[in-house]
Amino acid sequence: MVTKKLPKYVFQRKWGSYQYKRNVPNRLKTLIGKANLYRFLGKSYDEMIVSLPVVHKEIEAQFSKLDGETVRGRTLALVEANYGKRAAQMLDAGDVDEHLDMALWGLGHKLEYDEQVDPMVVGHLIGGSLPVTAFSLTKAIELYGDYKDAGDNKKLSNQLAKLTKDLRLSIGDYKVDEVPMNSLTRRDAINYRDYLLERVAPNSVTRYINVVRAVINHAINERGFKMDNPFQNLRVKGAGHVKNARLPLTDIETQTAATVFLDDPTFHAIYTVLTDTGCRLSEITGLQVSDVNLQEQFVEIRENCFRRIKTNSSARKIPLSQRALECLQGHRIGKSDDEAIFTRYAREGGAGSASAAMLKRLRKVIDDPKKTLHSLRHRKKDQLRSVSCPEEISKVLFGHSNQEAASRNGRGYSVEVLRDWIAKTW
Repeated sequence: MVTKKLPKYVFQRKWGSYQYKRNVPNRLKTLIGKANLYRFLGKSYDEMIVSLPVVHKEIEAQFSKLDGETVRGRTLALVEANYGKRAAQMLDAGDVDEHLDMALWGLGHKLEYDEQVDPMVVGHLIGGSLPVTAFSLTKAIELYGDYKDAGDNKKLSNQLAKLTKDLRLSIGDYKVDEVPMNSLTRRDAINYRDYLLERVAPNSVTRYINVVRAVINHAINERGFKMDNPFQNLRVKGAGHVKNARLPLTDIETQTAATVFLDDPTFHAIYTVLTDTGCRLSEITGLQVSDVNLQEQFVEIRENCFRRIKTNSSARKIPLSQRALECLQGHRIGKSDDEAIFTRYAREGGAGSASAAMLKRLRKVIDDPKKTLHSLRHRKKDQLRSVSCPEEISKVLFGHSNQEAASRNGRGYSVEVLRDWIAKTW
């Protein structure tokens, strides 16, 4: 009989059940009042394997809380270590009954003369309560990040980190980390705006302010705060659409540019699809095989394992020209539905890499800095205007956000109707 090797921190008791045993670090032994922590993992090996990661994470979190800086966190960690997770949750919720109150009182007095235990922690244990924590702007940013799955989105994670840094530099650490969010003022918002204007372009300032505004609005909705958002309707001088900031490619430029991509099948296919659909580059580089419908000849822009979509209204179906369909089909052959069409760029940051590589080629024939791959999208918009395409149809084809309300009423426009209009531009 082969004995299975047990994972670290796990041992099997003589009657067969499994237990987690963790030595308490020396620096925390006095705080916790124990040398070891034990947790039941299950009666079978399979149960143990499932329970182990959860238990290990909880113990690590306890140690982390005790090593942390907040009185609240250290108090909860001590309660959980001595009386279990439920007791800590009851204290956190302010639901302290007579039995828990006595237990906390006893633990507090036990640690009262221990120099390694913060007197404030002892005071809260004896009093059976926790310090009131302000819901700060930092917490609002964390709440928004969790909602948007920032942990799985490096771009958003970096954006929120930069936003937090800029807020601290402009209005101060104290207002960002400790002051209740509903105490923020219009002056704080103005200071943030003016700080950014010294460093970045007005349109970029507007984008950053929009994120802060979204963060605060999300916290207001989730936590039921009754407050005005100080970042609402904050004007930025010089922001807005700048005429000719990005110019469309002419027909001749579009044909000339196509020649520099002919020797690379991936670039050629991406360029062709961008030219005929007006899609965003990231929408095409992140396509999955199942996103392309050969029978009805359209490409579906939706979230998949390779990329997110910009907004809810970006989810749409776009008719494909025959040549675009053939290009995509050439990259679908031999792949399953869940595989990427453009393997080279179906990853986080892939669209940026594709853009850099393709722009380098584009500059060989077009040197105007106002003309990039995104100019194909502007070109398609102009083409649709030239054939008198209704604005509502155009918004659907481009995935613009202000067509959301219309799309919620009824099923929206069929692929056939969309094809009738976009085909006039091919």
